[in-house]
Amino acid sequence: MELLHDLYQLKQRDEKLIITIGAFDGVHVAHRALIAGAVMRAREQGVKSAVISFNPHPDTVVRPNYPMIYLTTLEDKAELIAEIGADYLIIQPFTTDFMQLTPEQFVEWLITPANVTEIHVGEDFVFGHKASGNIIKLREMGKQRGFHVHSLAPLEVGNEIVSSTSIRKLLIAGYVDHASRLLDRFHSVQGIVLHGAQRGRVIGFPTANIEIPSNFAIPGNGVYATITTILEGNRRHEYSSVTNIGVRPTFDNGSRSIETHLLDFSDDLYDKHLKVQFVAKLRDERKFSGIEEIRAQLQLDVMKGREVLAAHGHG
Repeated sequence: MELLHDLYQLKQRDEKLIITIGAFDGVHVAHRALIAGAVMRAREQGVKSAVISFNPHPDTVVRPNYPMIYLTTLEDKAELIAEIGADYLIIQPFTTDFMQLTPEQFVEWLITPANVTEIHVGEDFVFGHKASGNIIKLREMGKQRGFHVHSLAPLEVGNEIVSSTSIRKLLIAGYVDHASRLLDRFHSVQGIVLHGAQRGRVIGFPTANIEIPSNFAIPGNGVYATITTILEGNRRHEYSSVTNIGVRPTFDNGSRSIETHLLDFSDDLYDKHLKVQFVAKLRDERKFSGIEEIRAQLQLDVMKGREVLAAHGHG
């Protein structure tokens, strides 16, 4: 897959394109179905497939007073879309000027650089200034401008409509296993390991304190069975792990942190880049009477974490 940062980079290529458009935060099962449908159609017709997404998320510009919580980094989004088989991913900067485009101007921007034969979107797709364009208008414009519109109805998993919003709510509530069914993978966060208070070493369970950007979806407070990957360039080293999210009520009720304990690992992790995938919640965060009680509980957490991860084919 080729990553482009301007739709007009396609202007000189004289290619027929089947495209799909969306924010695609999370690249969940409904996103995957939409993109896969466009990719399949393109292959059937012997043309190229392109996914158009936005950075930042349109909500951050349209509703600046409401903080946006991302499910995926831009890099993760690109990796997930590449796995589906798209030929191009175009990341369009979403600015206040872009937000002002009328539906007609939006479509003009979309079809001018390339020979767009089909556009695949969700049935609830809206576009143009103040979301004044919808699927009906897009179909009308397609008849005028020579492209076909294919729409995908909302996708359900277990009688639940899949959406990025519902997944965020599940994660905040700690239901990471439920969220993973809607994502079709384990939710993950990633960041750099900070130098901490080293209480874990004293207890006998050293942890890596990971700095996560505040605008990413961090599961609710508690202890989780996780899979932690050490990212070193193109090399990836994966370990079973148990991760605590919370404010350390036994010690200081401090700022919220994410601390992961890698099982069967003893090397230094400071300043390393880690990715943590959340498999299942083991328990809520709680206050203990002292270090001995914490140590006993952590032993139970590790034992249960190993069982959960083994049940998911890991460890």
